[in-house]
Amino acid sequence: MSSLDPDTRRGSSRGVIVTAAGPTMRSVLHDQALPTFHRFAARWGYDVRPEDLGRDGSGADDPAQGAKFTKLAILRAALTDYPLALWLDADVLVVRFDEDVADHLHPDHFQALGLEQVPFEHRVNPNTGVWVMRSCPEAFHFLAAVEEAGPQPGPWADQGAVLAALGWRRGDEEYHWAGPGAGSPFLEHTSWLPPGWNQPHVDGRDEASCYNSPAESYATRPTVPRPHAVHFMGLTPEARASEMARLAAAALGE
Repeated sequence: MSSLDPDTRRGSSRGVIVTAAGPTMRSVLHDQALPTFHRFAARWGYDVRPEDLGRDGSGADDPAQGAKFTKLAILRAALTDYPLALWLDADVLVVRFDEDVADHLHPDHFQALGLEQVPFEHRVNPNTGVWVMRSCPEAFHFLAAVEEAGPQPGPWADQGAVLAALGWRRGDEEYHWAGPGAGSPFLEHTSWLPPGWNQPHVDGRDEASCYNSPAESYATRPTVPRPHAVHFMGLTPEARASEMARLAAAALGE
């Protein structure tokens, strides 16, 4: 638990943006993503709390999977200190600043997530790259359920556990044919973000730059003309850094 007085923190800001990176992603987070997080935070009254991890990895190797699962503890700590927490992956850029993502969290719901739609793999699933949570008992119960599910096999350690806690249908071992399942009680109190709040970056991809899903799987993913947040998922560190630098400069007017 933070040493800061929770009541003081709760009264001082709209909420907090949390994110994290280890050695592989640290430069991308600090050089490209964080400046866009800070601009969004200044516009809408959030604090920003980035965390440095001792290790991470590349692709879906074990260190990368372990680093992904740390977001649960980070979110729990943030929700102890703030009324609202916005998790943004280190490979996300906020590229528009005219709307608060928390406006899409229903007043009676404890979280909001985006839906990832991949026609090439016949799947639709929640994506945890942009994740809004309200500080309330149900949020803490959900995080506990995700932790109880544990890191899942395959490419999604944390995201797979979120699917399990929501009662989502996993599909095969690579999540092909994933879709809404029987649902858990948590699903009823989950809001869904517009697609432009977690839009996959689809340009500049080839087989050498992608992992988990092939480059061709991005061609038919839904996109909007003017997204609020772009997610550079499934790219190698080198490709991600190059593509993020290009778009970050445009978003910040540099």
